[in-house]
Amino acid sequence: MFHGKYWQASTFGTPREVLELTDTTWPAPAEGHLLVKVDFSAIGYPDAIILGGHFPGVTQPPAFPGQEVSGEVVAVPEGSAFAVGDRVMGMTPFFESLGAHGTYAYTMESQTRRIPSPLTGEEAAGFLIGFKTAHYGLVSRLGLTAGEVLVVLGGAGGSGSTAIQLGKALGATVIAVAGSEEKADFCRKIGADHAVNHAAADVVEEIRSLTGGRGADVVYDPVGGDLGTRVLGAVAHSGRFGVIGYAAGSFPQIDAMGLLLGNFSVVGVFGGGIPPEEDAATVDRVCALAEQGAIRTPVGAVVPFEDVPGAIERVMTGQTIGKVVVRVAG
Repeated sequence: MFHGKYWQASTFGTPREVLELTDTTWPAPAEGHLLVKVDFSAIGYPDAIILGGHFPGVTQPPAFPGQEVSGEVVAVPEGSAFAVGDRVMGMTPFFESLGAHGTYAYTMESQTRRIPSPLTGEEAAGFLIGFKTAHYGLVSRLGLTAGEVLVVLGGAGGSGSTAIQLGKALGATVIAVAGSEEKADFCRKIGADHAVNHAAADVVEEIRSLTGGRGADVVYDPVGGDLGTRVLGAVAHSGRFGVIGYAAGSFPQIDAMGLLLGNFSVVGVFGGGIPPEEDAATVDRVCALAEQGAIRTPVGAVVPFEDVPGAIERVMTGQTIGKVVVRVAG
C-alpha cells in the first residue's frame, strides 16, 4: 500500500468549490495498470468538464480530475512490460475515478510510455493527450499533407499549441488564431508561420488574405462557439474542418448549405474514441517524433500542487498560455 495526498471532489461543481485535498492509499495496481509516483501532472480543459459532470462516461461523483502524469513506476502487475524504477509518462484511467493529481497515480499500461530522452519531466506530463489527439485528428481524420495550409484555433491553449507543433513537423504552413497579442506572440514562438489575434482583426479576412484568397485546407478547432462558426467561412474548396472540442462552451453552428456550396467537409475528432490498435500506434508515432526532437510539449506554466483548483479554473476561463503542468513531487 502507498500513502499520500489526492485531489478529489465528492460532488460536481466548479474546481474551487468542490475539490478537496485528502489523504488516501493506493493498493497494488490491477492488471493493465501501473502505479506511478507522480513528479508532474498535467491540467487540461477536460478537468473542468469532469468536475462539472459533463464529460462522456463520467456521470456520477465522486470526480477525480487529471488525465496525464510523468514520474517513476513504483508497482506493476505480474507480466507487465514495465519495471519498478522506469521513468514514464502515462494516461490515467480517469473514467474509473482514478485521476492524476496526487502523490501517486495509476496509469493505463497501454497508454504509458518511457519518457523520450529529449523531454523534461514537465514536458512529458503534458505530452500524450495533446499530441495523440493532434496526430489522430490531423493525419487520420483530416488527412493533412505537407504543403497544405493548417489553421489552428485556440493556438495558445494546451490543445492548439500541440497542433501547431505537429502541423509544422508534418510540413504544413500553420496559421494560428488566438485571442490576444500576447497569445499570438506565443504561437509564433512555438512555430506558427502566422498568428491572427481574432480580438483585433476579422479572422476570416485575415486567413483569406494570408492564403491569397483561397482559405485553409485544414482547420483544427478545439474552441468552437462563435469563433469556430466564423472560421467555417475561411475553409478552402475541398478543405476539412475538424471539430476537436468546445472550450468556448458550445460547438460551432454548422450550416449545411454552406457545406454544400463550399464543397468542404466537417469532421469530428475524439481522441478518447480511437480504436485500441490505432490508438497504440498513434502514441508510438508521436513518441518517435519526440525522440527525434521534432515535437515537444509547449509548457506555459508549472504550478504548485496546492494550486490545482485555481489552475483548473484559469485553464477553464482561458487565462493560461500553453500547457499547464503541476509540480507534485518536491
